[in-house]
Amino acid sequence: MQSLNSCRSELRSIINELEDIEWGIRHEFVGIGQDLCGDSVEMIKNKYLGVLTRLNNVDSNRLADWVMGN
Repeated sequence: MQSLNSCRSELRSIINELEDIEWGIRHEFVGIGQDLCGDSVEMIKNKYLGVLTRLNNVDSNRLADWVMGN
């Protein structure tokens, strides 16, 4: 289930990057729609967090059994 862990790690990396982008937008672009833009990035980040939560709830042992036909 290494690829499942790889997906989790990559997804966490993407979420961290989105958090950095959102922070930058909200703090470095004051007065040019930063709230709307920041909210949009946050909404995307939250969707990725939902996917990560689902991935974290996957029981890799059950998944391996299903894949192997046990």
